Amino acid sequence: MKSVLFIAGVLFSLASVAQPQKTEAFRFVDSVFQGEKFHFEITEFDFPTDIRGILLRFNNALATNKEWFEQYSRNAPAGQPLPYDERFGISRDEYTRIRNMDKMHPALKGVDTQQVTILRHDGKMTFKGEGDARILDYLEFLPARNEVVFAGDTIPFAPVVSSPALTAYSLTDGYTWRLEKADLKSLQASQLTARVIEIDLGIREPGRRPLLRILYQDMENGASKANLDLAGFIGR
Repeated sequence: MKSVLFIAGVLFSLASVAQPQKTEAFRFVDSVFQGEKFHFEITEFDFPTDIRGILLRFNNALATNKEWFEQYSRNAPAGQPLPYDERFGISRDEYTRIRNMDKMHPALKGVDTQQVTILRHDGKMTFKGEGDARILDYLEFLPARNEVVFAGDTIPFAPVVSSPALTAYSLTDGYTWRLEKADLKSLQASQLTARVIEIDLGIREPGRRPLLRILYQDMENGASKANLDLAGFIGR
């Protein structure tokens, strides 16, 4: 289930990481993407029934009170979760639960499987996917330069401790590349222009299966232009 919350804050770039860690990460990339093709099993979190019910009521309430919610969001403190309001359609305790969903460890269930072709040329590793896996067409690994590129943006290597995805997806032996940038001319949510791109690659426990996750969020003048969160197992 895709998250129904997109709460933007002030974004800052992460500090640089030692070169040996980057080299180790790309050795891991090579070990995961072998051969000429792989099957990408697209997944979603299998939340408990009660959480699904809370999310449904919350989503319906926001859809019903769309104009109010847009105004309420504009007046929220920058970089902070939205304060609880009864018009969310759920209780205060239920709102706390969905705000803390990233701390849960729900199961992952497969919803679709697509074949992806691995292309190696000019020192790059790129992909050609089908269906929803076509988003991988925008992903490039450049081992010679220890770089990852997504949709034309170079994504900095990040310390693994920086990514909540490693916890939410129960990833071990994982690595993260993350880009965060924002136009800080205005800190008002209604005028914020920002982009977040995160690539997570690791081994999912239990099962010891390699998993790739791509997060892409784009906001322009306070309006969401893209909100993608796609994860899938890599198999033969």
